[in-house]
Amino acid sequence: MPSEQIFSQTRPVGPGAHLRVIAPAGPFNRESFDSGIEWLRQRYQVTFSDDIYSKAGYFAGNDERRLSELNEAIADPEVDAILCARGGFGCTRLLPGLDEGAVARANKTIIGFSDITALHSLWARAGVRSIHAPMVASLGRASDGIRHAWVESVENQNEFSSWELELVNASGADAAEGRFFGGNLAVLTALVGTPYAPPLDGCVLFVEDVGERPYRVDRMLTTLRQAGWFENIAGLVLGTFTEGDPGPDGIAVDDVFGSHFDLAPFPVLKGLPVGHIDENQPVSFGGPAQIEMNKLSLIH
Repeated sequence: MPSEQIFSQTRPVGPGAHLRVIAPAGPFNRESFDSGIEWLRQRYQVTFSDDIYSKAGYFAGNDERRLSELNEAIADPEVDAILCARGGFGCTRLLPGLDEGAVARANKTIIGFSDITALHSLWARAGVRSIHAPMVASLGRASDGIRHAWVESVENQNEFSSWELELVNASGADAAEGRFFGGNLAVLTALVGTPYAPPLDGCVLFVEDVGERPYRVDRMLTTLRQAGWFENIAGLVLGTFTEGDPGPDGIAVDDVFGSHFDLAPFPVLKGLPVGHIDENQPVSFGGPAQIEMNKLSLIH
């Protein structure tokens, strides 16, 4: 797959489409899940396996259960898109049991964020569009605005969105375009050196995270830099980095970004309202992105 390729549209989703809900990572709050399912069923056919409520420590059931559930959703010809119940941890453990070719042939959007970044990477390797967006457990309590944006992103693959952000490196390039991809910084860093790292050449890379102190963000960015991940990207977009207050040293996450990217040769924008926040805006991976000065434009 050419690294700069813009992925083709996936299987269409509209009112009445069949959404298969899976729990590939951590267990979830039953009340929040039920509320999300109730809202989704006002517009879609929504199904899930009887054992989706399983718990095995910090997993929604053992690896075999979660892997089988995901592979069945990929293979089922009646399923139009795959929606994750919640993040947490566990998706990277499933990667060896998943087939890129099967993902490509199925051509179904997968929807989720946080730990689901590992699956977004596999979808990118397969050349299939995916969506970084709220999952079932958070849709139940989401605002009307986020729910509307979620439907638009899932159903309208040519939808246009743009944001006015803040340019981190005013002395660097001020324009870029390429395929949009990314996700959770910690999960992406966990893919370094594995066969499951995403194709990044020519892309506009997006990262976000939660609960990571500035020194840990610094360590992860250093790992990605030393692994060569920033050498051939067209641009970088920073989402929200929540619950990562400075320690006694006073160093903030913004200081870390500046130390890494003040002199970057590609444009670096910060402030995209995407990540572990209540108003988590949905964005699609695999479609074209354009940066012009401090403006980011995406076509879903």
